[in-house]
Amino acid sequence: MSPTRTALILVVLLVGALFTYGGPRLDLPRPRVLPIEEFPRQVGSWRVVAERRPSDDVQNALPTAIILDRDYRSESRRVVSLLLLTARDMKDIHSPAVCLPGSGWETKSDELLALHGQKVTARLMTTKGRTYHVWFWYPPVPYPEPRNSFVRRLFRWRLTAPGTYRPDAMADLSSSLLVRVVAPDSPGAREDVAAFVAAIQQPLRELVAAGTRRN
Repeated sequence: MSPTRTALILVVLLVGALFTYGGPRLDLPRPRVLPIEEFPRQVGSWRVVAERRPSDDVQNALPTAIILDRDYRSESRRVVSLLLLTARDMKDIHSPAVCLPGSGWETKSDELLALHGQKVTARLMTTKGRTYHVWFWYPPVPYPEPRNSFVRRLFRWRLTAPGTYRPDAMADLSSSLLVRVVAPDSPGAREDVAAFVAAIQQPLRELVAAGTRRN
């Protein structure tokens, strides 16, 4: 065996040993669990008219997720569904861009909007013969920085490194919260969804601030 090949094998073994023994001890970043249950039941003229608990199947699939799922109705009788999802593990902050198509939803149109300084995915999607407006985004919720200096440098680099995905459609180390708004398509629905999204911006900022102070 040549010296070069021997040296390469030793390097591979050393790296493997470092990950095997040092990896579990690294202080890897975790999402902040936000107090989504405190989100107001009335936002402007929008009031809660229904609230759902996640099904056992959903909770089993996302074991660390905490989910708030409500219907809000405006004075004009428009009903929109709001889902907030936070979790102790990033893998449980699922994207509607993945889970809805996996549940049989089909995308008819797909836009990337810039609203109130936030990138928002705005889709028209169909399921069971009906069409819905599906808007979702990830408000910036900074993770607590790791204490380990090496991991902290990697973490800071990851927040600024160019990604290969749309930031509105995939959870990342820059957020601990998914927001999804759904409403059936009908005349004026898009405008009402946009109005609701505008109305919840300040309560969302207050929610993020409260969660950041607590952990």
